Amino acid sequence: MPCDKPIQRGSWNLEIGEPLYLQTDEAEWNLRQTQDPDLPLSNIYLRVDWQTLRRMPKSRAMAFNFKALFTRVTDFRREPYIPKLVLKILLEGKQSLMEYKDGWHVEHKVIPALREWAKEQEENGLVPKDWKERTLDEDPFYPGWRDHYPMHA
Repeated sequence: MPCDKPIQRGSWNLEIGEPLYLQTDEAEWNLRQTQDPDLPLSNIYLRVDWQTLRRMPKSRAMAFNFKALFTRVTDFRREPYIPKLVLKILLEGKQSLMEYKDGWHVEHKVIPALREWAKEQEENGLVPKDWKERTLDEDPFYPGWRDHYPMHA
């Protein structure tokens, strides 16, 4: 691996809370084994790990770095296109990948909410009713993001 060509990627999954790491013997791990009907939607997060692998120029050693970012799923309600896009991934994603992502423990809450928010966005004119889910041209942003996050504009 050359020093001037780092490898970068984003990996995602749905989590209860904001755990950086869970071992199978921790109590929180057991939350992944059930679909809790009382689980608050506000405690479900999209976790994105931004990962970088880079070779150091002098030592030739490899350095791996990651930054975990958590976004409340409830924030998707105000982000045009996102509920419909995430819903498509959850419902139509490759089965082996979706099993690997292990979102079963939260899908009973997330999927109905995404359906509701996607419908709301269409009814409110934020998303055209004939919009086909795809990566947005504004990637990684969405139309109107500056109104919600003016400090980052």
